[in-house]
Amino acid sequence: MSYENFDKLKAIYTQLIELVCRGKEADTEDENMDCFFKMFQIVRACLEFSPYTHFYTQVLIDIIVKTYNTKTFRSDLLFKSQIGVLIEDSKYYPSEIFRELEEDEYTPEILLIKWTQEIDKVSNKKHAEYMKFFETMRDLLIENLMEKKTDLKERLELISKYSNNSLVRSLSVPEKLFLYETKRVFDIHYLNTNPAHALFLDTKFKTKYIADTELSFEERRLDVDKIVEIMKEKNIVAEEVYEIETAEDQIRFELFKVIQNNFVINKCENCGRLFIPATTSNNPYQKGRNDQKYCNNLYKDTGKTCKQIGALNKQKQKVQNSLILKEYNREYKRMHRAHYTHTKEFKEKKFKEWSKKARQLRDSYTDEQIDEFKVELKKLSNLYWKKINNKSKL
Repeated sequence: MSYENFDKLKAIYTQLIELVCRGKEADTEDENMDCFFKMFQIVRACLEFSPYTHFYTQVLIDIIVKTYNTKTFRSDLLFKSQIGVLIEDSKYYPSEIFRELEEDEYTPEILLIKWTQEIDKVSNKKHAEYMKFFETMRDLLIENLMEKKTDLKERLELISKYSNNSLVRSLSVPEKLFLYETKRVFDIHYLNTNPAHALFLDTKFKTKYIADTELSFEERRLDVDKIVEIMKEKNIVAEEVYEIETAEDQIRFELFKVIQNNFVINKCENCGRLFIPATTSNNPYQKGRNDQKYCNNLYKDTGKTCKQIGALNKQKQKVQNSLILKEYNREYKRMHRAHYTHTKEFKEKKFKEWSKKARQLRDSYTDEQIDEFKVELKKLSNLYWKKINNKSKL
């Protein structure tokens, strides 16, 4: 998620605020419900930026709806959602009334109940106050999301530093978890146990198993062989899913999976992004080639991936920064043109001999010796194609 996208996310959150406010202030039930269903379209648009927006979008909607319902600025929901932010305006400090209040579980059904809860008519002045508060919450949420993005990148950088180390790769998952905990990839926590303090990895995500198909009562009473047959036919499986409650939990989950699957993380030499090298099979958990230098992300507006243009860009940059390479490339193009313009006088075998000796000459000089290099390269070219100095154009 690039920093440009944070501006786009801010614009979408502004739309979301206006939509939820319109829904809560609607005069008719139809208008209210229309806003409710449009809200989910915006929520889906937010998820296109990053899965992390799920937690922030949820909190923003919760703050707006419950602020209307309680007539109180519900900034306490930031902290209840474990989003640590600094609120500078004292008007928006969390209310003590809600400090100990246990919030309802966030589900579409409960949200709908809160959404449709009747409120008093909101004046223009109150609406403006609400909007200013919601925009402040929006900015705090996006700022925290940006911090989380930076934090995740820093932790992945640490894993990238060690993931290509054969000694680290040979460790078991529990050993690697301890190593990365020690290197501060995760936060260090201590548990008071006797006879000593124990280091532990504080992970709160829950593992669950779900199946999207249910057998009928009659099918359940069949023999095992028949049930297996039905399972195969309908492709019924219990899939492993994870319940994650906060953005920090998601960071820890993703880092845990990187470590657990022994992924190598490389840094693209073209765009600087971190990436997991591609595998040669359909198995996403198979180790990729750790010598891959370029990622498969599209590079800027070129329409090509870093993998497609990375080496070429690196070579261009290298040439631009080297006087020797600039001179060598200029002379190479000139001699190449002479060869294809005068194939009988300057045959391919002769051109290849010149090219080999020109490369050897190039590699034996530095930029500080550019003048000597030019003289020697000219001498070499004259040996193979003397007419080159007598022609204004080739």
